[in-house]
Amino acid sequence: MIILGLGSNVGDRLQNLRNAYQRLQQLSDLTIQQVSPVYTSDALLPENAPQNWNMPYFNLALRCETTLEPLALLDQIKNIEWTLGRKPEIRHWGPRVIDIDILAWDENIIHNERLNIPHANLQERPFALWPLADVAPLWKFPLQGKNHGKTAAQMVEPWRSRFTGEAPFHTRQILQRIDTSQFVGIINVTPDSYSDGGLYLQADAAVKQMLHLVASGAEIIDIGAESTSPQAKAITPHEEWLRLEPVLSAVQSAKHSGLLIPKICVDTRHASVAKNAIAMGVDWLNDVSGLDDADMREIVRAAKTDCVIMHHLQLPEDRNHVLPRDQDPVKFVYAWAEKRIAELEKDGIARERLIFDPGIGFGKMAEQSLLIIKNISVFHELGVRLFVGHSRKTFMSLFTALPFVERDAETMAMTIFLAQQKVDYIRVHNVEICARGMKVAKVI
Repeated sequence: MIILGLGSNVGDRLQNLRNAYQRLQQLSDLTIQQVSPVYTSDALLPENAPQNWNMPYFNLALRCETTLEPLALLDQIKNIEWTLGRKPEIRHWGPRVIDIDILAWDENIIHNERLNIPHANLQERPFALWPLADVAPLWKFPLQGKNHGKTAAQMVEPWRSRFTGEAPFHTRQILQRIDTSQFVGIINVTPDSYSDGGLYLQADAAVKQMLHLVASGAEIIDIGAESTSPQAKAITPHEEWLRLEPVLSAVQSAKHSGLLIPKICVDTRHASVAKNAIAMGVDWLNDVSGLDDADMREIVRAAKTDCVIMHHLQLPEDRNHVLPRDQDPVKFVYAWAEKRIAELEKDGIARERLIFDPGIGFGKMAEQSLLIIKNISVFHELGVRLFVGHSRKTFMSLFTALPFVERDAETMAMTIFLAQQKVDYIRVHNVEICARGMKVAKVI
């Protein structure tokens, strides 16, 4: 049993950890068996360190098996650090894109000029020992001293809660993970959305909700100012932008104020709104029309943003206009996506920038939406990232008579299934309950 510790405090820290995790998965002589939750902590700084070194770390641990000898594994690790941007440097404890350490190797003790196992000062560092205890609670500390023979679970007991930040270095666990789907939190700047219409029309309320969603486990914030509900009133692109602009401006300004900087996605099918949003620096567009509009395609082609394209039959949605009952909905939606992706590539929009949403509930009977979810893994064959928005939707009437806002239990159950099918992005209203459920599912 080998425990690797991963850390990053530069740039997109979660993505840096994901990149390292993916590179380690590609090593033929290494098998990753379990991934810990992510912890944040203060930087460990030497005396008189520059102020710009004081950037919080994200850390986690991996439990692995390998056929490599310790120094051979160390060489592989250093090569991965190099390819991800970590260059050899003299400064110690300085900021780094990625740090991969061998924390433990069974209960062996190794000390030489290149390697110290267990890792130096492991027992004083909750940002390393807590993740280790998550993936290997029965590992026993082999060095002589007060902790000799204690399990990792015993060693972390004095620090008490993993979640308060009261441990050394203000170490605490966060809800984002690197080995599951990424959560997309929803902010509807609309008076008539089916679940949360009217709650976030004001900029301050939207900013507060964004910060709450990120603290709850979201990494992408999806902001829309036009409801596609069948009961919604149609609005012009000008009206949509009047709603969206003050909220988007406030969110863009505030997104750097938290521990994690989320990607901002604007949900629009109108070219003029998309153009204005891109000018404000958004990261993604989410077009429920699937880039039907040639003007939208031109804007996306000229931009650097990624774009979600959704299957639909018509917009706004009409409950009387649905897929034929004698059609296989999975094959129908797959064929539409395959054709649309090919069209967009021909128009100069790279496949790598596209994210496909099968449009749960859009032009589909409840049974058809459920069948698409059950067969969601088929859509990986499209060769693009997958995005599913199932949260609280009408098709859940198959399982409950509760109103939309009380369907988070059903949403969480489906979210865990979608994550198990390796859906890349899952769009939900109640991020926290889904992230908490996911954390438990990954452990068991």
